[in-house]
Amino acid sequence: MKFTRSWLEEYIDISVSTDDLCHQLTMAGLEVDEIIKIDNDFLIDVDLTPNRSDCLSVYGIARELNSINNNFKLKSNKNIKVIPSCQSHQLKINIEEKNVCPIFSYMSLENLNSSFEAPSYITNRLNQIGIKLVHPIVDILNYIMIDIGQPMHAYDADIINGSISLGFAKKNKSFKALDGNEYKLTSKNFIISDSDNVLSLAGIIGSEHSAVSKKTKNIIIESAFFNPDFISNKARDLKLHTESSHRFERGVDFELSTKALRKFSEIIGSNKACNFSEIISVNNSDYLPKKNKVQIDFKKINEVIGISLKNNDVINILKSIGCVFNKKDNTVINPSYRFDLNIHSDYIEEVARLYGYDNIPSNPENINISLSSKYLPRNVINHIKNFLYNSGFSECINYSFVGDNEFENMNWKNENFNNHYKISNYMSLDQSKLRSNLTGSLIKNIEYNSNVNSENSYRFFEVSNVYGANIEQILTCLVSGERHDESWAIKSPKFDKYDMNSIAEDIASMFAIEKHKLNYSIKGHTFNKKKYISLSLSITDLINFLDRNKNEEKFENYSKLPNIRRDLSFLIDSNISYDSLIKKIKEINVHSLKKILLFDLYVGKNIPEDKKSLGMGFIFQEKNKTLTHDEVDVFMNSIIDKLQKKFNIQLRK
Repeated sequence: MKFTRSWLEEYIDISVSTDDLCHQLTMAGLEVDEIIKIDNDFLIDVDLTPNRSDCLSVYGIARELNSINNNFKLKSNKNIKVIPSCQSHQLKINIEEKNVCPIFSYMSLENLNSSFEAPSYITNRLNQIGIKLVHPIVDILNYIMIDIGQPMHAYDADIINGSISLGFAKKNKSFKALDGNEYKLTSKNFIISDSDNVLSLAGIIGSEHSAVSKKTKNIIIESAFFNPDFISNKARDLKLHTESSHRFERGVDFELSTKALRKFSEIIGSNKACNFSEIISVNNSDYLPKKNKVQIDFKKINEVIGISLKNNDVINILKSIGCVFNKKDNTVINPSYRFDLNIHSDYIEEVARLYGYDNIPSNPENINISLSSKYLPRNVINHIKNFLYNSGFSECINYSFVGDNEFENMNWKNENFNNHYKISNYMSLDQSKLRSNLTGSLIKNIEYNSNVNSENSYRFFEVSNVYGANIEQILTCLVSGERHDESWAIKSPKFDKYDMNSIAEDIASMFAIEKHKLNYSIKGHTFNKKKYISLSLSITDLINFLDRNKNEEKFENYSKLPNIRRDLSFLIDSNISYDSLIKKIKEINVHSLKKILLFDLYVGKNIPEDKKSLGMGFIFQEKNKTLTHDEVDVFMNSIIDKLQKKFNIQLRK
């Protein structure tokens, strides 16, 4: 919400600096994003939360400042008396859904002066806040919308044919809007139409067909109230956003429609732009939003906030925001412009906000809330995270909301998946559904980091929930680039699937279980000509397995004693799998063998066609003593002997 200080001063007396003014707004929950000096004025940009639609106008900001600080006195309105100079078009208004549009007000303009221009103070202020000038009448309507918060719309009266109807569109009905784009409507879109054409998408945007132009002489000005429950998300569904939709989907004061037309009449009449009629209003008050009557618990307000306010102080705060308080039964009724005041907690928040967050004492609770050290899920995740940190991985934390791209249309096991949980009120198309895997987010993390500060190697991981066929907690590790840091001495090999296989083995060993008991998936990916390898593992399944077998399985802490590594390079038949080798080695049951690595796989030149060359590393370590090389020699001879007998391996020198 943008406005200038001078514009705000039309409604309140301001005796403080602009910085102090903006500080008070920010501390009351209306965060000021930016202050820009323009000539002898200041442009102020306030970032409002969706519940504060009452502040989407200059008058709304002034009213809020008056609530925050009594020194910001509201000035009395200066009404200009103007007399209608023509008869209103007696339109036949048919509101099919009165609960969507309880109030429809309008007035007529005749014989618009072709040389008429909007007053300079209006055009200057619109230019200052970045609203494009369109047509003198439209500019005045836009000005009033920013000034008091009521969106209105102008129709070329000579284009309208027959009666005006307000109702839901027929499915697949086309509509060409003022922005030049054609939209296909659904039965959820509420429209205003005449006998032949759609005049506007109610509360969002008008049609190109009925737009006013330089040649327009006669105009209908519409000022209505549309229920936000029926307007919300409709613009977003069409990938539209207008100043009008921004206000109506959050809630516009239903008492403003005729006030806005009266203000418009004053501007038109005082500038002798054209003849104008009286205001006609179709009012179905039974369908207006009901004001909420809430009983106030003074004791609870003080207990929740942690202060000691007198009852009268609370009442004065509530009255300052426009509420009506009944002392007989201690009930409060919200004003028509505060759609966000529905329950007692809303009023507690208002009291705390206007009392001043800085004035609330900070008294920490004397309680200790901590997870038990025996809490299995925490232990599992912490063990895995610490292992990955020590292995050179960096942890990422991403939003669970994602958009449509090739990596989001698969589950965490890298299988095709399109049945996502959709977000009905998403903020952008990039956050329209819940992610079904973590790989897509981690690829974005690496892409972003490589653009900012390119490295030759990336190791990222994330532990989070994914929302596929089931909601599961998943670990995903993603690597890209070279296995080792850049060095002049050696050329580092690229990451491959065996690196991820090794991580899965380490995680299994950490919890003293067999790797095949883990539910995991390893997959290679390509994006922007860059190769990635991912390991995704179900933390949910791992925790459930450990919980079921907690009497048999236990965590194994890493030994603090030194290890000994031996490497073995050999030829083996190309049809023998790596897993079968691992299985045979584990059958030997060498207790000191803690880790097996596959560091090389080669086929090609100098290797027989039916053979492959493998390079394997064996890491030996004990918990209670330091191993000797002689002991490790015995273990290695046993392993080599078994592999030669089973697979006829040929050692390479």
